[in-house]
Amino acid sequence: MNHDPTTDRPHTRARQTRLLGALGLTTGLALTVTACSTASTPPADDASATTAPHGWVAGATESQEPQLGLLAVSATGETALHDLLTGETTDLDRVGAAEHSATDGRFLVTSGGNRTTVIDGGSWTVDHGDHTHYYAAEPRVVGTLEGGGPVQVHSSETMTTIAWPERGEAVVLDRAALGQGELDETARLDATVLLPLGEHLVAAEGDTVRVLDTDGEQTGSTEPTGSTSAGQACTDPAGGIVTRAGAVVGCADGAVVVDDAGATSFVALPDDAERPTAFAARAGRPTVAGLAGDTGFWLLDVRQGSWQHVPTERPLRAVVAVDDQDEHAVGVDDAGRVVVVTASTGKVATTDPLVDSDTDTDTAPLLQLDAQRAYVADPTAAVVHEVDFADGARVARTIELPFAPVAFAEVGL
Repeated sequence: MNHDPTTDRPHTRARQTRLLGALGLTTGLALTVTACSTASTPPADDASATTAPHGWVAGATESQEPQLGLLAVSATGETALHDLLTGETTDLDRVGAAEHSATDGRFLVTSGGNRTTVIDGGSWTVDHGDHTHYYAAEPRVVGTLEGGGPVQVHSSETMTTIAWPERGEAVVLDRAALGQGELDETARLDATVLLPLGEHLVAAEGDTVRVLDTDGEQTGSTEPTGSTSAGQACTDPAGGIVTRAGAVVGCADGAVVVDDAGATSFVALPDDAERPTAFAARAGRPTVAGLAGDTGFWLLDVRQGSWQHVPTERPLRAVVAVDDQDEHAVGVDDAGRVVVVTASTGKVATTDPLVDSDTDTDTAPLLQLDAQRAYVADPTAAVVHEVDFADGARVARTIELPFAPVAFAEVGL
């Protein structure tokens, strides 16, 4: 069933301006507060206008609400963007077969065979803490990089990092160039995790986490607490995420946290705990979630430096921290149900099975969320289910796509 896309979501206004021209600059994962103009968006052909708000460039339009969309790729490389505000679906250029994927809230990165493809969803958020900007431009396929395998992508306002953990390789791309449709590689490292943090890079090299400059070189800053000039020890690093409170790299017995000043600390897991190997959270929040084997999931409060284990009735295959006032976390269990846990009270709500539980258990379900809804794609059907996690895991609508997605991202975050 395909419901009216504007009837059951708080975002009810259609885009005020159609997508225009070239892509914009910057990302919704900004970590610093910058003074911004509150003037209206200049005309698209006046890039020199002094009243331009922070983050705007020629070709982009600014709106009063997030310009959210679902960017999806099929097993054969068909690519489409579904506008969550208008209900319209736009076909993009075909890409290579997608075996793996990752997103930073604007770009969807897919990999397959011996190449990796970057797709721009064409909408993004610039979050400065005390105020927020919402931009949109034309979505498009940016280009390809050599090499495939499982992939990770993270962004700051100036850098986008792409890492291939199994290959131990990572690259840094210039964010401004990427927003204009160009793959400008500024550094390449031997790292299993690479995260942009302000004007620094956080890299996992071997069993060590290091803070590097934008060229991938060791910083010359004084030694932060809990680390040495050789970096912070981290056994078997896996999984990384950038939050409002700093960058996180998962380790066999805990996690390394790097704050905005480059100081590192280690947050130890309880003895014999089942470690998470990946983290996920709503964009710009300080608490992240990771699977705890078959026992449930972990919540890591990056700001407080503390773990909370949350047990679940059935094993989860994916989990994301909402980190809202009620401390919601949203997961998909091994029965294909969306599970909403209210960590502050222990309340649990579930849907009926929404995705095929017999699919490859090594592949995480396609789950994305924003401040109000969660989206889970069914790889065996051409649908995405929208779930209101704050209303008892109510399925708000089912969105039809032109194909069954194997790669999927909510963009505009």
